[in-house]
Amino acid sequence: MKELTRNRIIFFILWALSLAGISFYGGSVSYGFFMLMTLIPVISFLYVIYVFFVFRIFQNVEGKNLVAGKLAPFYFTLMNENFIGFCFIKVRFFSSFSSIVGLDPDEEYSLLPKSGVRKNTSLLCLYRGEYEVGIKTVEIRDYFGLIRLRYRNKETMQVIVKPKLTELSDLIEMDLSQTMARESAAEPYEPDVLVREYEYGDDPRLVNWKVSARTGQLMIRKETGLQRDGVMILMGTERTSHDNKVYLPLENKILELTLALAMHFTRNNTGVRVCYLENGLVIKDAAGTERFEQFYEEFSAVRFSESSKEDKLVEEASGAAVLAGYRMVFFVLTKWADDLAKIVPLFHAQHIYTHVFFVSDEESRAASFSQSIPGLQLSYVKVHGQEEDGLKLTGEEDES
Repeated sequence: MKELTRNRIIFFILWALSLAGISFYGGSVSYGFFMLMTLIPVISFLYVIYVFFVFRIFQNVEGKNLVAGKLAPFYFTLMNENFIGFCFIKVRFFSSFSSIVGLDPDEEYSLLPKSGVRKNTSLLCLYRGEYEVGIKTVEIRDYFGLIRLRYRNKETMQVIVKPKLTELSDLIEMDLSQTMARESAAEPYEPDVLVREYEYGDDPRLVNWKVSARTGQLMIRKETGLQRDGVMILMGTERTSHDNKVYLPLENKILELTLALAMHFTRNNTGVRVCYLENGLVIKDAAGTERFEQFYEEFSAVRFSESSKEDKLVEEASGAAVLAGYRMVFFVLTKWADDLAKIVPLFHAQHIYTHVFFVSDEESRAASFSQSIPGLQLSYVKVHGQEEDGLKLTGEEDES
């Protein structure tokens, strides 16, 4: 920008001098110099417009399976297929959710006629999701540095990025292995307290008379002495914002934490299931290391939406007895759900370990409940706590 301003000031001074020359001295030399200085910006403008229409960009990322936080080979080619040389061409990249590694972002390229420049580098996608990467804008300057044309790349590149598999210890500061052993040994069988209303055809032997007397209607036991096994993770899939700068990091962290929990227990030979909302309740089974890879592929395609309310998820999961029969139950949410105040004490009474993770940069009102709700284990996981490879997500210049 400083160079552009300097060149324009120099050109204006020269043009003013040429105008003074024809005004005070006249002659063919003065008029020739004046015409030259007058035509330079016109020629520069036509040159920039010409380059805009004939300049070509090719870019590609190698490999179809992009994973957040992992480098992927990336290249781009600038092509000049014409008989006029191009100079002072600069490309700028999308930088809010991805970064081009090992490349000078201020480098300017010059292309001889019928030639091209290819740059091989690496692309780092920071978040899971679907978004544009690579070259976003192109800047063209004329030979004299008087006119600059900056425009959006006509053929941007959109990629689908899978969530990163992260060790649980990198996300939370707690040892779940000892907790699991202690809580699981405390009560391996589920007490006979889960009931539902009596329906025609039910076995009368399953009637829970104590609960029936208390409620005034026949209630049937849902499970009798069911041995608990495995872990259930209830994950929120509510999209809380329309701004991709807000929802992409948040959703990415939710998926990272859920996958880290699932991977941790799978390695410990503990069955894991994940429940979330996506056009109704969806349950994915991650039991066994041989099953985990398939689970990861399916889980990477989870869609967040405004209709998948977290209150609704907790209510439907508890109402459908999805959370019954597990040794440990984890909630991965972004805000407090009122039904947690009912579920957590119930599980605590049944010796079912329950832990609620809130993925957020701000502590919610759940902090006030942590002391008053029996058995409530509460942790916060910050969304913007770790920048991959030390990258700072600014991107202000090329996002404007």
